[in-house]
Amino acid sequence: MNRHLGKTDGRFWEHFRQLGSAYVIWFVFCFMLFVYEPLLMYSTNKNDFWFDFGIMILPTLVIFALFLLAGAVLITAFYFGIVKLSKGKTGLYQCVVTALFVAFLATYIQGVYLSTSLPVLTGEIIDWDQYLKEDLITVALWVIFETAAIGLIVKFGTEPVVKWESRISAAILVMLLAGLLPQMVAHNAFEKKDALITTNAHFNDISAEKNFLILLVDAVEAEHFEAVLESNEEYRDVFKDFTYYSNTASVYPFTRDSMPLILSGAVNRNEKEFGVFASEAYNNSPLFERLDAENYDIGIYMAEPVWYGERRFRITNDIKNDMASPYENMDFVMYFRQEMKYILFKYLPYAYKQYSQIEGFDFGMALEMYNYRYEGAYNLMLENPELVKTDRNVFQFVHLEGAHLPFEYDKDLNPIEKGTYSQKIEATIKVVDTWLSRLKNSGVYDNSVIVVMADHGYYDRGYVDDSFDDHGEDILRRFHPVFLVKGYGESHELVESDVPVSHMDLMDAYMELLNGKKGGELFRGIEPDRKRQVLWYEYRDEDHMVEYELEGNRFDRQDFKPTGRVFDR
Repeated sequence: MNRHLGKTDGRFWEHFRQLGSAYVIWFVFCFMLFVYEPLLMYSTNKNDFWFDFGIMILPTLVIFALFLLAGAVLITAFYFGIVKLSKGKTGLYQCVVTALFVAFLATYIQGVYLSTSLPVLTGEIIDWDQYLKEDLITVALWVIFETAAIGLIVKFGTEPVVKWESRISAAILVMLLAGLLPQMVAHNAFEKKDALITTNAHFNDISAEKNFLILLVDAVEAEHFEAVLESNEEYRDVFKDFTYYSNTASVYPFTRDSMPLILSGAVNRNEKEFGVFASEAYNNSPLFERLDAENYDIGIYMAEPVWYGERRFRITNDIKNDMASPYENMDFVMYFRQEMKYILFKYLPYAYKQYSQIEGFDFGMALEMYNYRYEGAYNLMLENPELVKTDRNVFQFVHLEGAHLPFEYDKDLNPIEKGTYSQKIEATIKVVDTWLSRLKNSGVYDNSVIVVMADHGYYDRGYVDDSFDDHGEDILRRFHPVFLVKGYGESHELVESDVPVSHMDLMDAYMELLNGKKGGELFRGIEPDRKRQVLWYEYRDEDHMVEYELEGNRFDRQDFKPTGRVFDR
C-alpha cells in the first residue's frame, strides 16, 4: 500500500515538474501582454484616458486570468495527450514548450526593445510597406532565437533547456516589474481620477434668450481654408455675418494644451502635471465664472476627459468616475477590443501589426461618450434637425474632428479612401453649415454669439522626431488656425481682418462678445507689429517645450525666433 502511494506521489510530482516550466513561461507571457503593457500604457499616458487605475484594474485582471487559465488548460491537455501517445516520453512536449518560450522571448524583445520605431497614432492610415527594415529585423530576431533553441537542444537535450527557459522567464518577470513599478509611482498611476466625461446629453439644447457657442473644428489651417473658400463662392456664403481673423496664431501645435488655453486663458509651461494644470485652469476660468454668474447652462462636448477632481462650475452633461457602480455603464467587450488592438500593435511582428486595426483605437468606445468624429457628432445633427429651446442661457463648446486625420470623407461627407486635406476642409464646411442651419431654422441665430475656430493648424509632411529648427517651412502652419466670430445680431458679408491675434487674447474677446460687441470690433488695442509667443513640442513628447516668438505680421520662417526659454518637466 505504501509502495503504491509512493509510486502515485512520484508520478504526480513528475507531472507537476514537467508542467511547471510551461506554466511559468505562459504566466510571464500573459503577465507581459495583459498586465504589464496595459498598466504601462496607462501610467505613461494617464491623462488621455477617461478611466483610472481603480476602474481599469478589474478588467485587466479578468482578461489576464482568462488567457492564463485557457493557456494552462491547453498546456495540460497537450502534455497528458503527448505522454499517453508516446508512452511516457516527454521529448516532443518539451520541444513544444521550447517553441512557446521562443515565441515569448521574441515577443518580449519586439514589444519592449524594438517598439521605438512604431508609427505615431495620429489617426492617419499607416503605410506598413514603409517598415521593410523593421520587418527584416523581426525576421532575423525569430531566426536567431529558433536556431539557438535548436542548437541548445541538440547539445544539452530538451529537459535542461526547458528548465533554463523557465528560469529566464522568471528573471524577465522580475525585470518587467522593476520597470513597471517605478513608472507607476513616477506618474502617480494609483491616484484616483474624477474625470469629467462628456456624453450627448443636452447636445440639442438652445436658449430663446442668449447663446454663446464655440464650434472647434480640429486642425483646420488658415491658408488651406482660404484656398478652399476661394474655390467655391457658396463656401463663403456659409460664413456670412462672420469676421475672419486670418492672422491668428495658436500657442500650441496640438490639441491637448490648446483646449485649456481656449477655455480658460491659462498657458501650460510644464510647471505642473498636465491633469493638475488643466483642472486648475478650468476651475479658475474667467469665461466659466462669467457664464455661471449670468445663468448660462454650460455644455462641453469633447472626446477626451475635460478635467479631474472637484469642479466649481455646473456642467449639464456631467458623468463622474466616482459613481456608486462605475462599471455599469462600461462595455467590457469593447474595452477588451480596444486594449487588444494596442497590445497587438505593440507586440506583433511588424509584418502582422497591420492586423491589429489600430487606426480605430479608442477607449471612449467602451462608454456612451460624446463622439467628436463626424460619424458621431454630424449624425447627431442630422438626426435632430429641431433644437430644444430652454428658458436659461446656453453655452456650448463643441469639439469636432474638423480636418484632422484620417482623410476619409469627400466634400459631401461620403466615406472615401485616400482623400485629401482640402476635401476634409470641404467636409468640415458642410458640417458647419449644417450646424448653423439648425440655429437659423430654430430662430436663435441672431441672439447667438458664434465662434468657429481651430485649436491648431496642420502641415502634411508627417511627424518626425526632430527639433523645431530642423523642420521645413510647412511646420509653421501648425500655429496658423482658423478663427471666425459673429456677435449678436450681425448681418453682413464675410469680412476679413489681418490683426495679429493670439489664442492668448481669447479671454478678453469672449468678455467683449458677452458685453455685446460685434465680431469685427474685437482686438482693437493690438498693434500690427506685436510679438506673439508659441510653444513647440513633439507629439507624445509634451514634457519638453521650446518657446518661439513670432515677430512679424505673417507666418514667414524668418519671423519665428527662439526666445531661449525651454520648459521641461
